[in-house]
Amino acid sequence: MSVTKITSEYRFEYSVLSLLNQLLPRLSHLNRRRIATILGYVLFYIIPYRKKVVVENLAKAFPDKPPGWRRKLAKQSYIHFARFHFDIFSNYQLSEQRFKRMVRRIDNAHLDNAIRQGKGVLIILFHFGNWELIADWLARNHYNVAAIAARLANPLADRLVTEIRTKNGLKILPKGRRHTVKTYRFLKNDQLLYMVADQNAGKQGAWVRFFDQWSSSFRGPMLFALRKKCPVLLASCLMDEKGRYDIRFDKFPLETPAGLPEDKKIEFLIQSYTRYFEELIRQKPEQYYWIHRRWKSKILQSLIKEIV
Repeated sequence: MSVTKITSEYRFEYSVLSLLNQLLPRLSHLNRRRIATILGYVLFYIIPYRKKVVVENLAKAFPDKPPGWRRKLAKQSYIHFARFHFDIFSNYQLSEQRFKRMVRRIDNAHLDNAIRQGKGVLIILFHFGNWELIADWLARNHYNVAAIAARLANPLADRLVTEIRTKNGLKILPKGRRHTVKTYRFLKNDQLLYMVADQNAGKQGAWVRFFDQWSSSFRGPMLFALRKKCPVLLASCLMDEKGRYDIRFDKFPLETPAGLPEDKKIEFLIQSYTRYFEELIRQKPEQYYWIHRRWKSKILQSLIKEIV
């Protein structure tokens, strides 16, 4: 097994993350929010982190909107980006009392109904709102939950982030095909499997429409659900104007048109939950993670368009 070299860049990144991890939980919610807002402006105007990606993504998602509207949305998304990341470092370490104040409303009726079936529950999310906080809320409330997460390139940062995420009982399962059996076995009884499902899946992905763009999506979540015959929930955690969160779980039906082979069933279901999240994102577009390269596989997109 190869050993990753610890570079000076990795050490610096780790030092910054460690400082934030120690500092942010000590700040009040209001002060943390104020500082994050300033950082959002800095990232938009002075240090344009992935700004080209954000601008391109917004142009694809909202081609009918004027450039001024998209520029304003881009600025709002950077502010949310900063607030969300500041909350990540603080929320995992907050006391129960302070954490409860961060969550304004919880709609978990479908969650408890799904658990009672005794088959395990698959929870699907997008990079939208604060997807990290839902996992922590579940762990704090004694749900048996595990999240699938890829390792970070920086091993020092990966160790720190894993320690933060698992502080309150969340389990982390490694991402990758060689870990499929372990993940598959976890889904049983009252256990919850937590998957963020809007990454670009490249050549092997299922192609669905997201904001009217062909998007490659991982087949894994629906493959698990169909083969395990477990209930599926779609989850969101959206920030309100005061920086508090509404957590919501919705039941996702696994019914598909009759006669479809398994691969077509998977594509149908992925398109269904993609459409669900797109509708939510259109309501609060500033809270979507436009920084990530959702439509990275451009060549395959053009080939599919020609076929269709």
